[in-house]
Amino acid sequence: MIAHDPKEIIAVVDDDDKIIGTATREEAHTKRLLHREVYVYIINDGKVLLQKRKDNGLWDHSVGGHFPAKETYLQGAIRETKEELGIKVAEKDLKFLGKERYEKIKPDSANLRFIKIYLIEKNFDFKPDGKEVERAEYFGKKEIEELLRSSEKVMTTSLQYFLKKYIMQMLR
Repeated sequence: MIAHDPKEIIAVVDDDDKIIGTATREEAHTKRLLHREVYVYIINDGKVLLQKRKDNGLWDHSVGGHFPAKETYLQGAIRETKEELGIKVAEKDLKFLGKERYEKIKPDSANLRFIKIYLIEKNFDFKPDGKEVERAEYFGKKEIEELLRSSEKVMTTSLQYFLKKYIMQMLR
């Protein structure tokens, strides 16, 4: 499997998040089709695990992204956690935090998606996928606040938003 494969077939959904068809990831973005993504945050001892993406050099969610049309959000979360960090989790490990419609508009494309956010509170040995992830590290509240204040772009826009909304109050 290619990380961020533009030909991956993902579900296209309506405004109620009901599947109405499929498209490649590339088509979903260039044709501005509403689709699905999943994010997982791993917290251990008051710190959140973040991954530094190899493709853009930015800090990002513990785990996250698009998932195949045939999968549910939960199945996507479990598979993505295994693929990106080498961590095998079960449904019982994942706590649902929320669901959002989130949009990132660019001049030539758009990432219009529903996102389900999950939390795992457990200590894991992880082995990041070297094709996709440069490295992964745990960050405490003060370290995250420093990253958020940085004058340089050091993290994805979606990470900034979801950290502030869901995760910061859980950190020490």
